[in-house]
Amino acid sequence: MQQLARADVEAAFREMGEILYRARKTGEIAVFGGAAILLQFETSFRTGDVDAIVQSGDHGAIMQAAADVASRRGWLRSWFSEAVQNYVTKDAGSAFHATYPSPDRPGLRVYVARPDYLLAMKLRAMRVGSRDEADAARLARACGITTFAAMQTLVASYFPREPISDRSLAIIAQFAGSLAHDPPA
Repeated sequence: MQQLARADVEAAFREMGEILYRARKTGEIAVFGGAAILLQFETSFRTGDVDAIVQSGDHGAIMQAAADVASRRGWLRSWFSEAVQNYVTKDAGSAFHATYPSPDRPGLRVYVARPDYLLAMKLRAMRVGSRDEADAARLARACGITTFAAMQTLVASYFPREPISDRSLAIIAQFAGSLAHDPPA
């Protein structure tokens, strides 16, 4: 499986933006998951794919640009995945990241999920002993949300119609306790 660093993701977005710009199209995507963390924080981890949702523009042209990038780079076509749309709420918070290939040649506008929304998603899906914990710790500290009560409130604010399971509550409580005893890296 491919492992993409921040530079790989940025270069792929530039290529997608160039393809769209030359076709006289503009698209907007919102990035979630590990790629959103890569784009917002100094980190050395890599991601296997970019979880994104097409927000506007010619959906087919955007997906074809992603497929063209995969072909040129020898990546799996799934490097650009829309599977995250099954987990994202209507009120998902995102912030503008960049225009590709450049601001004066717009083809692709990229938005990234805000750290608090990413944290809420991570807390809901957290698996003990996975990278989810390290990601959640980074996000929790960045957001100043480090107590169990604050984490419960955050998750409920973004996912009000989806109660937190008892299992997830136990994992979140354990995670919050570990943050209290573990100094920031």
